[in-house]
Amino acid sequence: MREFTIFKRLGLGYLVILLLVIALGVYSTLKLGQLKQITSSISSIDSETIRMANRLRDAFFSQGGVEKKYFVSRDQDFYHQFLEAEKYIEKDLEKISILMDTTEKERLFDAVKEFHDQYLSIVQEEVRLIKSDKGYSQKRYQKKKGNLADQTIHKLGEVIEIAKADVDSKIEISGKIGSQALKVVAIITIAAVIVAILIAFFNARTINRPILLLIKGTREIAKGKFEEHLTIPSPPEISDLADAFNLMCDRLKEIEEMKADLISHISHELRTPLAVIREAVSLHLDCISTGSMEKQRRLLGIIEEECERLINSVNKILNLSRMDAGMMDYHMERCNLSPLIEMSALKIRPIAERKGINLEVDLDGSLPPVNIDGERICQVLDNLLGNALKFTPEGRRVMVSASFKDGKMSGRFRNKGKGLIGVSVSDTGCGIPRESIVEIFDKFKKLHGEGQGTGLGLYIARCIVNAHGGDIWVESEPGKGSTFSFTLPVF
Repeated sequence: MREFTIFKRLGLGYLVILLLVIALGVYSTLKLGQLKQITSSISSIDSETIRMANRLRDAFFSQGGVEKKYFVSRDQDFYHQFLEAEKYIEKDLEKISILMDTTEKERLFDAVKEFHDQYLSIVQEEVRLIKSDKGYSQKRYQKKKGNLADQTIHKLGEVIEIAKADVDSKIEISGKIGSQALKVVAIITIAAVIVAILIAFFNARTINRPILLLIKGTREIAKGKFEEHLTIPSPPEISDLADAFNLMCDRLKEIEEMKADLISHISHELRTPLAVIREAVSLHLDCISTGSMEKQRRLLGIIEEECERLINSVNKILNLSRMDAGMMDYHMERCNLSPLIEMSALKIRPIAERKGINLEVDLDGSLPPVNIDGERICQVLDNLLGNALKFTPEGRRVMVSASFKDGKMSGRFRNKGKGLIGVSVSDTGCGIPRESIVEIFDKFKKLHGEGQGTGLGLYIARCIVNAHGGDIWVESEPGKGSTFSFTLPVF
């Protein structure tokens, strides 16, 4: 059963349903063909026979009336009308002869023609007697003509009755065919529905259940649980997927262990020595006079700066590990955001002045207090301002602004609380390519792929802002600069 793939299962199910549909279609087509044949027979033969026979009967009556007028008045016009009527009767007799589809109809039609021919012969014989001025018994001829005309009409009436009986019989047959077809179609349809439901249930049981187990396993992986392996009785495709899933779990577990070992190694092997070096350099700087030791002071200052940079990088990696593990601690307190922004701007202003960059601060004077971790928000501000200065050419401008947004606004500034504080850091640098904007906040992604840094700053900034219930994004136009913005909710 394991080798019975999903494709084969679905294909077999669809094939069974398709065969039932084809059987239903073929049967319906055959029955519709029979009904069409019967309907066509009624329309083109029986109904036409009745119509032509009625017309002939009327023509016989009309011809008989003209004939009587002629023999009473001896007016040749009536005789000419009699002959004209005969021409139409002959044409109708020729047409109706084609419609005689049974032996009984043919026998009656032959009798009609025979009686009518005898009637014509007597009329013509009587006309010759009149023209030759010979005496004859008019009553005897009139009686013969009347008998022949009556027999002609009678036989024609029998043809009509047989045609009507055929119509009734065919209608009854078509009704039976329709009823039978309706029953068979209903049975096949119900069978198809039942088979479809059974196939769907079977497929759902043999396909959906393993998939649900895979989904459950994936959710466990999302929680960081890599221990349990999946053993799923399933079709080959899903079984192979489960094997690949188990292999992925093993690999993720190995990577997680490697990551933990790496971070532990970095923190223990680098942080402690660097901290000692920084402290030693700091003490040494305190003991050095400002005289001939200026060069040493400058070199030691550079060492201290580099040590600080390395410690910051290690701290970023440690923070990243805590964030990924959901173990980052935030010390929330209600405070005003304006002093934090001014402090970050003050720390970075010397760098801006050294590069000849105009650093502007535009703060809304009525910013309400927010519930934040001030140290982490300062980390976000320092990162955004540092990036802005890094990618802004000399003589350009960097601006940091903050304003209060009403919670009733739409878009990014919509909030269920009292509103949002929006903070923006704008530069006039080279901007960010459009294709890089979607991944700029990803882990280890560096701006423009160049320069120093770990590529973790914006990722950590996003994690911090999201942990505060806010949002962070960037708007950029290549060649004109970028604006990084984030929001903090006010409750």
